[in-house]
Amino acid sequence: MRLKVILLLLAAGPLYAADPTEQTSQPIDHLATPTAEPLDGAVYAPAVTDTDEGPTPQDIGPVQKHFAMATDVDDLASQPNAPISNTVPNEPIALDKRIAVPLVHEVQDDSNYRAASNDSLLYEVKYLNWGAVTNEQLRARQGHYFTITFVNDGPPADFTTRFEYREVKSKQIVRTLVQEKKHVHGAERAYFAVVNHAYLAYGPVSSWRFTVLRGNTVVAEAKSYLW
Repeated sequence: MRLKVILLLLAAGPLYAADPTEQTSQPIDHLATPTAEPLDGAVYAPAVTDTDEGPTPQDIGPVQKHFAMATDVDDLASQPNAPISNTVPNEPIALDKRIAVPLVHEVQDDSNYRAASNDSLLYEVKYLNWGAVTNEQLRARQGHYFTITFVNDGPPADFTTRFEYREVKSKQIVRTLVQEKKHVHGAERAYFAVVNHAYLAYGPVSSWRFTVLRGNTVVAEAKSYLW
């Protein structure tokens, strides 16, 4: 019986016969005729011009805007009477026990900085350099940063904070940065930094004195061991 079925299938021929016309290629006539690009460049969109947006060498960074900064070199070394001690001699001092300087935090951000595997110290530098894109912007942020906390437990008042400092390469010459603080009550921070050309020319800060003034009177101060 099986043999008869097989013989019948063979005699019937193939179940499907391919249409020989399907193998021939048909011309494609629905594509647009190609044309050459126009010779007139004005038909294209105008070139994008440079703008002032985005990072520039003048961009001091989102962190640095809080700091009173020394950025440029000066001619103090050539002056015969350049300050080498307190910049304001014989100023009145009346230390107020209600005003204290409990914390001085400093970070040195330069190519020689080595934080090893300390993530906290590495973050300090990344935080200061945040937003810098070019080498020039990174160089502008390179320097010695001081964040100084002072506390006023008395009535709210306006203060002047002053940071006097000496640097390694300029030795005994004293330079000064000032920041005004308005209506201070409780803890407040003052920010000072020596960066960019000033840092590259004179080096890091070697000694410093921080004073809080009410009017022209010193009411609190803190200073480094070498001052």
